[in-house]
Amino acid sequence: MLKGFVTFEGIDGSGKSTVSRLVAESLGKRGEKVFLTGEPTHSWLGDAIRRAYHDDVGPLAESFLFLADRAAHLEEIRAHLARGELVLCDRYADSTYAYQAARLEGVVEEPMAFLKGVSEPWLLPPDLTILLRISAEAGLARIADRPNRVRFEDLSLLTKVAANYDVLAKSKRYIVVDAAKAKAAVVVDVIAAMEKRLAFAHRHR
Repeated sequence: MLKGFVTFEGIDGSGKSTVSRLVAESLGKRGEKVFLTGEPTHSWLGDAIRRAYHDDVGPLAESFLFLADRAAHLEEIRAHLARGELVLCDRYADSTYAYQAARLEGVVEEPMAFLKGVSEPWLLPPDLTILLRISAEAGLARIADRPNRVRFEDLSLLTKVAANYDVLAKSKRYIVVDAAKAKAAVVVDVIAAMEKRLAFAHRHR
């Protein structure tokens, strides 16, 4: 059985939500105990983040809303991990680092270091992070027909976010998957990466 905490990251249009759902469904059908979650959550804190997208509370307040939502979310994640389940999360801390660091440029010095500094002392590190890599242009093309676009869905911003993800992906915790391929192929690649990495992590605990 696969166990651990796996996060899915990538820019808008990379297919995180679809791929994480398909991976959860595929693993569930073969008998794995899988809990699929995501951020922003469906709590009132997550609702506050979604409202902030439209009310534009500013990048600093927005960043702390993400951190508050995550702090509350961790209790749920830990509970499922304690039951021996495989937890899959559609967006997590690295999403905040990548997106909010781009948003906080000119607001604080070294935005990514700032966000990591206020997060890492209490954060639960994932066992594996899957980066679904796609160009900003391709990501925007995929979501061109999406209603109610938010400020993150902008070529200039997404280009910065993609660059931030490339920096984050240098961590050994990451596996990068080509998200430009067909969804079925991406799902196969992700599951293979999870099987290899989580089995290795289990053997070395």
